[in-house]
Amino acid sequence: MQLVIVPQRESVAARRAVRKSFIGQGILILLGIELLFIATFTSLELPVATGKNLQASVQKEALEIRQAVPSKYKEKVDKYVPGVIPPTQAVRYSIYSPQAPMAIFVGYTFGWPLATISCASFVVLGLLGPVFNLHPFAGGGGLNYYLEPGFGYLLGMIAATWAVGYITRNKRSSLNQILAVLAGLASVHVVGLAYLLGTCVVLAVVEGGAIQPGWQQWLFQEFRNLSWYQLPYDALFGLLAVGAGFPLRWLSGRLTAPDIGARKDNSKLKELLD
Repeated sequence: MQLVIVPQRESVAARRAVRKSFIGQGILILLGIELLFIATFTSLELPVATGKNLQASVQKEALEIRQAVPSKYKEKVDKYVPGVIPPTQAVRYSIYSPQAPMAIFVGYTFGWPLATISCASFVVLGLLGPVFNLHPFAGGGGLNYYLEPGFGYLLGMIAATWAVGYITRNKRSSLNQILAVLAGLASVHVVGLAYLLGTCVVLAVVEGGAIQPGWQQWLFQEFRNLSWYQLPYDALFGLLAVGAGFPLRWLSGRLTAPDIGARKDNSKLKELLD
């Protein structure tokens, strides 16, 4: 009798676990799409990431903080803190959207293949969304969005979710996390740059087989704006994203595989019955 009852209990628990697992996976895919959507429409005004400009920005902020100190404390501040040198140049700012760090966060937290499905669905939704009056991309989206210089970086985000999820699939050591961030950043920016180069070649073929004058300057400007100025902040926020996603991996694992608890309970039941 015992041998007949135990398999029945296991099969019922297994069916429930699989059913919950599919629901949990669907929830995580939708959550990943929403997180990428939020990152796309998040704009941060940050100093342009060049050495002199960042130095001028730090000097400007330090000077503003010193000026905000009440007058009765300024003497003490001047005594223990060296004088702040005013910046010698105007600070330049640019608009930053944390799309690459969010792709790293989704890839690290949800893992492969859920993170990749989420990111790919987000890109497809951006291409087809305007047909249904949905605009997930900050630039509007649509079927012709593949002509935009930044579209390659969206494709790179898909590759980044796979790379991050693959590297950290079994281990969460500090080395793996750093390698995952590096691989995610390389995926985004290498694919993005390759797409820019491919765009130049395709346009040259379509427009008569000769590359138009000034394409080198256009390519440099796009790469500077989309990669060179963004990469330092992508690296910083990418590391923060992994740190924020570390405790959430357990929750995503429990949501997508609730049968873990059921299997443990069944193993204990077997021991008692044996």
